Amino acid sequence: MTIKMFAVAAAAALLLAGLPQVVQAKSIGPTGAAIVGGVAGLAIGAAIADANRPKKKIYYEGYAPPYRPGNYDPYFNQAFSPATGIVCYPAQRLCYNNGGSVSGNWTRKVYGY
Repeated sequence: MTIKMFAVAAAAALLLAGLPQVVQAKSIGPTGAAIVGGVAGLAIGAAIADANRPKKKIYYEGYAPPYRPGNYDPYFNQAFSPATGIVCYPAQRLCYNNGGSVSGNWTRKVYGY
């Protein structure tokens, strides 16, 4: 998000720089130009300050990760290969081809449907 804020501020600065000085002076004047420059500077400063701040992890009330890292249920790691190019997963009760598509023939042979 900070890159987007920087891009918007840069685009605004380029837009103002591209306008002729007469148009700038008549439309917003030197005081208005100073205000716009100050706002753009504040936006860039806020973007830089936000980029240096560590991001917070958001946890919802009552949420707990299902397993600690490295302590997954071994049931989900019991994949096996009944033939070359086929992998079956008991947790899903499905068999897959090497391409990632479901193998209906092997699913039927192994799991009975």
